[in-house]
Amino acid sequence: MNRFFPLLIAGLLTFPALACQPGPAAQCSGANLKWADLRGKDLTGANLENADLSWANLTGARLNKANLKNARLDFARMQGADLRESILERAKLHGTVLEGAHLTSANLYAADLQRADLNLADLQNANLAAANLRNADLSGADLEDTNLQKANLAGAFFDNANLKGASLNQANIQKTRFRGALLKGTVWVDGQVCGIGSMGKCR
Repeated sequence: MNRFFPLLIAGLLTFPALACQPGPAAQCSGANLKWADLRGKDLTGANLENADLSWANLTGARLNKANLKNARLDFARMQGADLRESILERAKLHGTVLEGAHLTSANLYAADLQRADLNLADLQNANLAAANLRNADLSGADLEDTNLQKANLAGAFFDNANLKGASLNQANIQKTRFRGALLKGTVWVDGQVCGIGSMGKCR
């Protein structure tokens, strides 16, 4: 077997000495980390651009300020992961579990988050402009001051979410649910600013 090829032993992915070594500031651009067990791993500032992390277990991992531009994270488990100020521009996160994840000030421009689980996620001041959130679940998420301009929110759930000061200008909200969502100061799809007392509906 080629000594540079990752080995799958007892269900855990191991990394050869001269391959990508996941850790703080790691240089893992384009790495194949599919199915990798990275629970609680410190990947602060790591370069994971174009990396394949689909189906990986990143529960509780530290990825703050990491570069995940164009990375594949489809169906990855990222509950409680720290992704503050991370770059997820055009990343693939279809069906990814991000429940309770910390995404404050993260850049998710044009990211694919179809059917993603973002229950109770912290997305304050995040950039989700042009992102695809079709059928995603953002119930209880904190999206205060978040940019959702031109995002596809069709069929998404924002039950009891905080959208105070967020911008949904030109977003697609066909069959989107905002039950109990706080919408005070939210810029609505037509450019209207929702008034005081807006909850579940822009008034």
